[in-house]
Amino acid sequence: MEKKAKISGVGFRLICSVMIIVIPLLTTLFLLVQQEVMDLSKEKLALQSQSGAEAVGVWAEQILGELDIYKDMIEQVGMDDPKVFELMGTSYPSHEAYPYGLYWGDLQGNYFDSSGWVPDADYVPAQRNWYREGLTRDHFGFGEPYVDVMTGEVCVSASARVNNGPVESVVAADVYLDYASKVVADITGDNISYAFFVTGQSRIILANSDASMVGQPLSGEENTLLYQNVDHLIAQDRTGQQEVQGEDGSYITNIIYIEAMDWYFVTCMSSGDALRNLDRIMAIMAGVSLVACLLLVLVTFRSAKQIALMGIRERTDSLTGLHNRSGFQQAVKQATAAHPGQGLLIIMDLDNFKQINDKFGHPEGDIALMSFARQLDEFFNRSGDITARLGGDEFAVFVSRPLSAAAAEGMLRKFTDRVREAFEAEYPGEGLSVSAGASFISEKTVESELYRQTDAALYEAKRKGKDCFLIVDRA
Repeated sequence: MEKKAKISGVGFRLICSVMIIVIPLLTTLFLLVQQEVMDLSKEKLALQSQSGAEAVGVWAEQILGELDIYKDMIEQVGMDDPKVFELMGTSYPSHEAYPYGLYWGDLQGNYFDSSGWVPDADYVPAQRNWYREGLTRDHFGFGEPYVDVMTGEVCVSASARVNNGPVESVVAADVYLDYASKVVADITGDNISYAFFVTGQSRIILANSDASMVGQPLSGEENTLLYQNVDHLIAQDRTGQQEVQGEDGSYITNIIYIEAMDWYFVTCMSSGDALRNLDRIMAIMAGVSLVACLLLVLVTFRSAKQIALMGIRERTDSLTGLHNRSGFQQAVKQATAAHPGQGLLIIMDLDNFKQINDKFGHPEGDIALMSFARQLDEFFNRSGDITARLGGDEFAVFVSRPLSAAAAEGMLRKFTDRVREAFEAEYPGEGLSVSAGASFISEKTVESELYRQTDAALYEAKRKGKDCFLIVDRA
């Protein structure tokens, strides 16, 4: 009995010794895992926030770029020429972001609206915010948000000064924020509790995961503690990640300033949500032996190191939104790697495009390029094909799906006919059309030879009279 008692005492001391080691180890491990999970959550929050801000930034730059093209054309025609109002009228209703087109007003009270809206007799353009904001800039920029009385939606006016008119005048367009709302809706969830865009000066909420907050000031007294604290951070121009207190706990906020629009993009992650699963992990670790604890350390850290980061933003052409040359080549490489020996490369060139630039100016040439890009994307991208602008008026398509020579010929004939008809309607009598060269690939195809061969086919098609195509034989 004494020996057994001695052995029991040794065992108890051994257990105590092990516990002295295990308990601090488990506590340390828990704190390390907690910090690692929080760091990874913060990194993921930053990446998702940056992705959303960049997406809306690109969207805004494309809209402002299109509007600047209109402004350049208006200044070229001149406000004293009645045709300028016909030009503005073409902006309605062809643009999803500003569906009511352009409107214009001058210091003398004259007003024109592409949508046909006629204001009341007491409507004075020079007293409107869009007019006053537009006078401060030579290029289109966003102003303060307001609620459209016709639609009930929050929108912003993009406006700019017209520099060549007989009197002071401003041209503008109402831009709706559906795309920004979609970005906010897509990013909310997966540990991101709140996401919203807010203006820099007035700090009015433009888009929010909670639709009832849209159009409200961030600093409103009825707002939650979280919103008020975020408002204080923006007032102090404190961007990046900060810990902010909310009524239901602490949040990690990520604030990004979008300079081109003077907007802030704010995302908020609940600290409690980020650490939601740690209690269960701790309960498991507390019930296992020292060996299991050591294994758990290895598995936890190995797993934490294997969490994937978000992919790199795909490179696109800034004017048309299609792939640029490098983005196209990368996408083609991925497609051919996935389906070796299968695909059709098409290189296209607009016929008589130079005379559009010479006759109507480069802004109109840009509009023609964007029109062709839309036709290209609508025709090919529905089937998952890869579309690109290689530069200038040269475009490309890669069809990765199985395609016979007859099907390829029918497809190209249908597309060239459609382009000719569309351009004839937009630019009658200018002979604007498209020529194309195409090459099937095989498992033995060399990439540089494929592009050279297709380019040669394109120039042979143009030599034969333009407005046609040439497909290089499979052999």
